[in-house]
Amino acid sequence: MNQVNPSMAADLSLVVCTYGRTQELNDFLESISKQTRKPTEIIIVDQNERNTLSDLIKKWQPNLPILHRRVDFKGASRSRNYGAREAKCSLISFPDDDCLYPPSTIEHIIELFEINNNVDTIITAKIEPDQIYNNIYAESKSYSPVISVLDLFKAKAETSNIFTRRTTLETLTYVFDERIGPGTGTPWASNEETDLLIRILKKKANIIKLTDLAIAHHSSQGSPSKSLKYGMGRFKVISTNQLGFRIYLINLLQPIARCLKNPKPYSLLLCISTMIGRSGILNLTYKLFR
Repeated sequence: MNQVNPSMAADLSLVVCTYGRTQELNDFLESISKQTRKPTEIIIVDQNERNTLSDLIKKWQPNLPILHRRVDFKGASRSRNYGAREAKCSLISFPDDDCLYPPSTIEHIIELFEINNNVDTIITAKIEPDQIYNNIYAESKSYSPVISVLDLFKAKAETSNIFTRRTTLETLTYVFDERIGPGTGTPWASNEETDLLIRILKKKANIIKLTDLAIAHHSSQGSPSKSLKYGMGRFKVISTNQLGFRIYLINLLQPIARCLKNPKPYSLLLCISTMIGRSGILNLTYKLFR
């Protein structure tokens, strides 16, 4: 077993932006209360108009290091940036308010950073919430390197399963692009985490994808409108980061392969919606007529 250098000891800030999800946030905090190693701070960026979380915060503050920050704006990316500025720890993550951590997640993540000083960012696997107590996911820490943009797309990262060093984020001009993500008021409803990881990768950071250690989060229930907006977000990220025609074409055609695995009428509709979004046609229309 590798020994941890005391000078390399790490601590973790969790930045959780939330809006309209009291029960889900309670379940998340309950999963954090069961961790074998607790985070140093949990910064809850509360976008609710009313102080609907006060009782929930009071319930968990005696046992968890919660910092409750109410804000008067909307937008997941803007809220995460606010929380990132507040965070004090050497490691930062941005869990969704409806995800869950298996009991030893934080312990294993911090340990990986402590014994691998060259690792800058970790992407975990993802499981469904009903798999959370599967010991395979709780114990295995095998991983593969992420060295290209295509590796990033294959990693299927979400904001919930990204852990990174503060020093890595400090190399960036900004953390999240506030034009992208839920609640921004733009049609680019997703892929803010992909944009972040691409910019981290461009800084020659060392990113790894854990094969088994996982965060629990419900799979998105697709709808044509959501698929369209998610596709538009992907095109926005590809064009903004100037990833080139090859990456554009691979992303445009990728939904076809997914549809072939499940060739049902509704899956075909989702495939077409995603491809229209990723094509860039609607992004151009939005730019011309907004």
